[in-house]
Amino acid sequence: MKAVSGWSYRPYTEMYRPERGLAPYFCRLAPRAGGFRAEFIDNQGGKEHIVYYRRRGEGEYVAVRPEQKGAIYFVDVECDDLTDYEIYAERGDGTRSSVRLIRTGYVPGTVINYLHPDDREYAFSGNYLCSPSLLRLPSGRLLASMDLFNQNSPQNLTLVYYSDNDGSDWEYLTDIFPCFWGKLFLESGKLYMLGVSREYGDLLIGRSDDEGASWTTPTVLFRGANFSGECGIHRAPMPVEISHGRVMTDIQYGAWARGKFGDAVVSAPEGSDLLDAKNWVSSEIWLPEQHPDEGLKGVNGIEGNVITAPDGTVYDILRYADGRSLLLRFDPEDPEGPLEYAGLIDFPATTSKVDILYDKKSGLYLSLVSYKLDEPKTLRNLLSLIYSPDLINWTLAKHIIDYRDADRKFVAFQYVDFIIDGDDLLFQSRTAFNRAAGYHDNNYQTFHRIPDFRKLLSVENERNQD
Repeated sequence: MKAVSGWSYRPYTEMYRPERGLAPYFCRLAPRAGGFRAEFIDNQGGKEHIVYYRRRGEGEYVAVRPEQKGAIYFVDVECDDLTDYEIYAERGDGTRSSVRLIRTGYVPGTVINYLHPDDREYAFSGNYLCSPSLLRLPSGRLLASMDLFNQNSPQNLTLVYYSDNDGSDWEYLTDIFPCFWGKLFLESGKLYMLGVSREYGDLLIGRSDDEGASWTTPTVLFRGANFSGECGIHRAPMPVEISHGRVMTDIQYGAWARGKFGDAVVSAPEGSDLLDAKNWVSSEIWLPEQHPDEGLKGVNGIEGNVITAPDGTVYDILRYADGRSLLLRFDPEDPEGPLEYAGLIDFPATTSKVDILYDKKSGLYLSLVSYKLDEPKTLRNLLSLIYSPDLINWTLAKHIIDYRDADRKFVAFQYVDFIIDGDDLLFQSRTAFNRAAGYHDNNYQTFHRIPDFRKLLSVENERNQD
């Protein structure tokens, strides 16, 4: 067994289980109404394969010969709707994949990947698909990443998928390990992943020079606890802001188990070698208990958006409470200095991670949020487009995915990562649907498009832009 020489695997295998990488490996499952698609790779080459499936725990397996596209083998199966199935692949020499689980049924959007709540394929990291990150590469290729999480699990594996037809179809690309809360971004034309080694672990950054297929050994930027019970690096796939000559993003230092998070902005000079830790600095850690402002009372803010306001001020806008966000001010001229409390604002979202992006064409800031309503009370079952001219005052444009009539404890469209793509918004959702374990412990990663999104913004704003 050779030592580690990079950050990517196809697939990652634990050292005591090399057979996982030598057997057929299901890399993508995509259920639909009345059927499913299952895709696998086989690092042992193009030998004969048979795929077997049956209703979960019932009867004999049905045998299907897969088709092949490049290195991917796949089957498209028509079967009963809203039904659980077991599936495995067998190579001609008798070597079998793991038995995987899949539940059929309609889900809004295009399925990037699916993981049944009882499937333990990734139990060494987690059981649910989290942390969407979506990016358009200069070539036109779309990349989508996600990680595997579960409470009290290692939480350290990220899966990467790609689409070469604008999101209509998705294909497995690679695993990144260890990587959690990873964010894909471009800087000076180069592709990077910024993540954490595990929950509250080390902050890591790596680069890919082949559109995400392989990744450099990551650089450690800041050390964490590497243990869920102690304070370390916390974040989400938050946007990376490039302005004022700096590459900037938000982190926290803390842990839910300790009941506290301090916030910081980490940054490096634009155009510098981002794999050189010497180029990175952190602001001072901002701790709410050190700020006696009446509106705070020691409550933490997490998962912040570093973004530049119309007047050039750089803010970190953090998830804070239902309907409220916390504003901290960051000085890019003093990147190791303190953050400054700038107030609390009304923000019509439930307590869930959101991205905020600036749309240069309309002159507005945009966000896709789990929208807050009191009647019927929403949690993360109503996804909505909102906008602002100044980052302070926010207006509803349209409810995009509306499942207010569903059980909010089990249906969710959350932690959306989105990009402005010409006249459209493209987004990736951490989606709970069709008997997820719960709204938080979701089973899908789905892709969506909002065509001509600027038509949803106010007529008055369009007039002002003329």
